Order: sequence, then structure tokens, then C-alpha cells
Amino acid sequence: MKRRLVAATLAVLLIAGCSGPTGSSGGSTASANVLTTAIGFDIDTLDPAAQVTTNVMQLLKMDVETFTAMKPDGSIVPSLATEWTTAPDGLSWTFTLREGVKFQDGEPFDATAAKFNFDRVISPKTFKAAPNVLTVISGVEVVDATHLKINLKKPFGPLPAALSFPVSGMISPKSATVAPNTVEQIKEPVGTGPYKLANYTKGQDVTFERNATYWGEKPAYAKQVFKIVPEASAREALLKSGGADVLAAPPASSLPALEQGNTKVIWADTSYVIQLVFNTQSASQPLLKKPEVRRALNYAVDRSAIIKSVLFGAGKEINGPLPGNVFGSCPMPKPYNYNPDEAKKLLSAAGAAGMKLSVVSPNGRYVQDYKVAEAVVGQLRAVGLDVSLANPTDWPTYLSQLYVPLDKAKNEASLLGWGTLYGDASQSLLQMRNDYLPPNGLNATYWDNAEYTALVNKGNEATDQNERKQAYCDAQKIAWDAAPVIWLYQLRNPVVTTDKVTNVNGLPNLMFETTWARPA
Repeated sequence: MKRRLVAATLAVLLIAGCSGPTGSSGGSTASANVLTTAIGFDIDTLDPAAQVTTNVMQLLKMDVETFTAMKPDGSIVPSLATEWTTAPDGLSWTFTLREGVKFQDGEPFDATAAKFNFDRVISPKTFKAAPNVLTVISGVEVVDATHLKINLKKPFGPLPAALSFPVSGMISPKSATVAPNTVEQIKEPVGTGPYKLANYTKGQDVTFERNATYWGEKPAYAKQVFKIVPEASAREALLKSGGADVLAAPPASSLPALEQGNTKVIWADTSYVIQLVFNTQSASQPLLKKPEVRRALNYAVDRSAIIKSVLFGAGKEINGPLPGNVFGSCPMPKPYNYNPDEAKKLLSAAGAAGMKLSVVSPNGRYVQDYKVAEAVVGQLRAVGLDVSLANPTDWPTYLSQLYVPLDKAKNEASLLGWGTLYGDASQSLLQMRNDYLPPNGLNATYWDNAEYTALVNKGNEATDQNERKQAYCDAQKIAWDAAPVIWLYQLRNPVVTTDKVTNVNGLPNLMFETTWARPA
């Protein structure tokens, strides 16, 4: 189904995109006018307040901006807010807003518009407003046109960084009352960003047009087209044929070749860890309720072999729940080194030798995701388990089956990436908090540990950075011992371009950025 937006009126439906061929079949499509990108996913929702995946966020932020933004080096910089201060008790922050900014429908961006957006984010009526770190906000106050005060339920030191989170993206309040939008559900977001949506064909492609009234530097390309191509090999073929200029999630086996000739690979060491997430309260496989079984399965996986033979370098080994580029990470005293004999021993002692296990995985969401799942399944079978791997589904369907109430949860083990969008453990450790169990959050492990949650909250509320680090480290040790997931590897995210394009960046938060790309 196509949704066409008249650029001058509805401006900006940020949609997850991939690009299709827009030039001649014999060469790159890149020109001063059009940039084409091939991606492997479709859109679940365009509502900023309902975002749960970086797939859509990385495109949404082209036209819906936030108070702060992340740079390729991971630093957080001003965007729609230019500076901020916090109260001595840490229970409020006051932000100075950028002046002279307008939404793509001509409406002014000011403190009143910002308040509308934060009210939406924290409202329980907002469409699929999944709980996230911004639920710490108790309310917002308009100080004057250029100053907004954000009040918190409890101190939260990482707030400025967290406001780079696309969930807090600013849309025009007026647009929320224009069909098909409602205040509760935004289908066609109208932001302040450098691009706005021109056309979306579900399952096929998305086109963005340059916002001529953008407040900042104008992007180089008049138009960006994103073509939705689920199969990695097909995306690669599109790049090589000249039908695309940028390739997201390339086939890992092709990476060595793509680093040569007229293509180049841009690497980003992300804050994300790829995991096999257990339903620790599974009704169909009750043995997953035992920590000793879950620990055994961690010993059964040869991570280095997967990184070398399946990922071709698109991963790094880690010794803890979080990679080292996340604030609050710490190494664990006893790593889960590959030890199939230990795995068999622990499984036998727990009465789990030969246990059955069903695994599900997306295909095209992460580099080699389904092939990684196949490798993990093979290694689990090698220690005597009866493991099945379901056929892959598209990403929106996968998510819809993952974050469901426990009584509706069918998955026993799911491949999933988890990390932080702003480089802080406060979000990385959100995943396993017991106050974020579905449908109230994104804890797909269903692991319920009050001590873990209390330590994470302690780290979130502390003002001393060393105290924060220690609390987060103590929480990670509890999770490491309970092993509600198999921690596989830190994801290195590759994006490929032709040599006719420059300034495409990978970000530590698992997103890539074509917004400021330029012809080489």
C-alpha cells in the first residue's frame, strides 16, 4: 500500500527505508540529486514515541530531531537544545531551546511544542509507548518560549544523553490533529529535520526529500531513496549493479571483497551485544527456569569460531554483559569460555541432558543473524541437545511475537541484539529489569530479580560517577551468574558504499547515517 505525502503540507513521515535503483543500470546512482540505499527491513511504526528498534529510528531521525544527538565517535552534542543545567537535588533539568526552528508544516518549535511531545512520551494513552528510560520524567513545565523544565520522579544523571533517544523526537503539535494522525497515534510524523518523507511503498521502498526550510546545514542530496531488500545477497547485487550507492547489513562473507575495488566498508564498534535470549519462565521448556542449565548453555557456544567463520570480523568477544565502550561496563571474574565438556557435565547434573529447545531468529536485522543462529544451534546440538530452528520472519512480525505477556509467550530462545542508544548502562541494563516485563516493557527473558533491578536503579540515581559504575557492575555480576541469555559477541556494524559517495557513518548505537552523505 502506498502512502503519498504532499511535502508542503504533511512533511515528514519518517519511515524505515531502503533504496531502489534510480539511475542507469551501468553505474552508481549517486549524484548531486539522489542517493540510494539498500536495507533489509520494513517499518513497524513511524510514531516516534513508539520506537523499539534502531531499524526505524535511524531513518526517523532524518526528519524528526531530538534535544541532543550522537556523533560517530559516540559523543553527545546539542541539537534542538543548546545547553542545560540540573537542580542541586537532581530532580529537575532546565533546557535552553534553539531559536528560529520551524517544523516542516511551518509551525514554530518552542517550549510549548516541546512540552506537547514530552507529555505524549509519558502518556499511557500513546500508541505502543513502550516503557523506556524516559518514564523517569514526572512532568514538564514551560519556563518561557526558549526554556523547558523537565521534572523527574527520581534523579537521573544520563538525562541529556538519553534525550538523543528518538523516542523523544519532536513532532509538530498541529500535525497530531491532522488525519490520519491522532495525539495517541502518529502515522505521518512532521518534524524539524533536514529531510521529509515523499513516498512510502510498504515492503518496497521509501523516498525522502530535502527540507528546504531546515534550520541547519542543508544536506547534499535533494532526495534519498531507501529500497527494502530482505536478502543480503540481493542487496549486494543491487550495489554492484549500480542500483544502490549504500548497502546496509551486507553479507558477512563478502566483507573482505567489499573492502577492495570501487567499494568501501565503514565499520562501527557498536554498544550492542548479540544474545540468545531465554524465556526463563517458559511453560513449554521448564528446564530453562534453572540457572545451572542456562549457565551450561553459555559454555556450549564457541564465540570465537562464530566471529571468525560466520561473521568474518563483524563481531568482538566480550567478557561481560556489556561491551567496553558503554559507561558502567565491567569485566566478569569468571568468563563463559567455550567448554563443551563443562556444558555436558552441568546439563547432566541439572537433569537436562538431551533437553529439547526451540530457537527463533530474524533474518536481515543484524549481520548474518540467521546464520549465527544456525551456528549456535549446531553447537548446542553438539553437546547433546535436541534443538530446532524456526524459519525466519520479517522484523515487525518477529518483534510482535517477542514482547508479549508471559501467558502468551511461545518463544523458548530468541536471537536478539540489545544495547544502548546513548552509551550508558542505564539503558543497556534495562533489558532484564523486573519492572520491564512485557507488556509493560521489553524484558523478553521474563527473568524476575529484584536485587538486580534495585542495583540498576541505584546506578541511575547516583550523582557520583564511581558510585554509578559500581552499582552497574554489581548488577551485571548478578545477571552473569543467573545467565538469562547467552552473551554471544559485541556487534561491529558494517555499512558499504561505492567510491562515489563519502561521509556515510556508522554510529555506536547500531544506527548508520546517510543524512550528511556527499558525492565524493
